[in-house]
Amino acid sequence: MVAMNASCFLLFGIFYLLDMASGQQQTSGTDCGECDQSSCYPPEECLAGMVKDSCDCCYVCARKEGQLCDHSMLDSDDSAFGKCGENLECRIRTDLDPADPPEATCFCTQTQPHCGSNGVTYENICQLTEARYKLRNGLRAVSREPCRKAPTITSAPQNQRNNTGSYVAMLCEADGWPAPAMKWTAHKPGKASVTLPGTNSRIVVHSRGGSAYGDVTSWLLITHLLEEDDATYTCFAENDMGSASSSAHVYVVL
Repeated sequence: MVAMNASCFLLFGIFYLLDMASGQQQTSGTDCGECDQSSCYPPEECLAGMVKDSCDCCYVCARKEGQLCDHSMLDSDDSAFGKCGENLECRIRTDLDPADPPEATCFCTQTQPHCGSNGVTYENICQLTEARYKLRNGLRAVSREPCRKAPTITSAPQNQRNNTGSYVAMLCEADGWPAPAMKWTAHKPGKASVTLPGTNSRIVVHSRGGSAYGDVTSWLLITHLLEEDDATYTCFAENDMGSASSSAHVYVVL
């Protein structure tokens, strides 16, 4: 009798485990069921386009650039965040601290700037796409580069004052596209302007591009000041779209 009871309990346990396993197999995946598109709600304000949901049935808003997304290599719910939109790719972040849980975000697959038909430069095609869906005014890309524009002086040189034998440094920043060429001139009343540095070894001119497209910074350094350096100095920024300039004076104290 004891052996029979033990056998019964063993069989009961086996059937119970099989039943549990069967139930888990039925509910472990996404419970999609039959697709009834008539029950789908139309998504609104989708700035990265639309994608099918995790059941491949209804359209939902796609994830935008920089938003979290579902990556097949990460252990997460199949529909925890969603799929990336147009020209976007879900990538696992590599800049996290090792102690942080892994996550994936949407990256734009085209990184070059785009000029919009509205004259605005967008960092990439994905940002232009967001603007297109937001504005809904026919915005489109006209070129895969910043919008062409004449230079503007974004940081003008300032007046300087120092003693003879000392030095002065002047800075000038400009932007435009194509990136403007920078030059400096010196002018004294009654005399023609002189392009610097010329043959003067005491004067140094240096220019370099900035962090943004079309940004240029230029420096003018005058060492071992002499009385003759008392003049007006002009920074010029030029490209094939136009030019801009700004002036400042160097006062030499004897």
